[in-house]
Amino acid sequence: MEDEPEKVYTDDRHGQYREMLYGYDKDGNFTKQVGYHGASERVILQQVWDEFKDRIEDARQKVLSGKASPILYYMEKNLLNAQDLATHTGICVWFVKRHLKPGAFQRLSEKKLKRYAEAFNITIDQLRKVE
Repeated sequence: MEDEPEKVYTDDRHGQYREMLYGYDKDGNFTKQVGYHGASERVILQQVWDEFKDRIEDARQKVLSGKASPILYYMEKNLLNAQDLATHTGICVWFVKRHLKPGAFQRLSEKKLKRYAEAFNITIDQLRKVE
């Protein structure tokens, strides 16, 4: 096992956590050892995080161009899908999907905006804007 992970991440926050690795020793005994992801796993994890960043940026561009509501951006930023967001907010999935449209979002009540804002752990003012 490596003591320190090889630097492959462009974002230092990802992949710096150790994990429990299970295996067998040379005598066939089951072992547990704390270590870091191997080099190939770190590359894969970086690619996944890069994909998430691309999805977040795509959502941001859709919101800025008026093609989607800010809910889409914050869903992507929080790695949520419509079903997960519906569970967190208590709002029906069908309505969550409808609220992804800018027109429907503009007509939301303060009460519903508050539920979305709480699910994303932001304020209503932050929900109305995109960074």
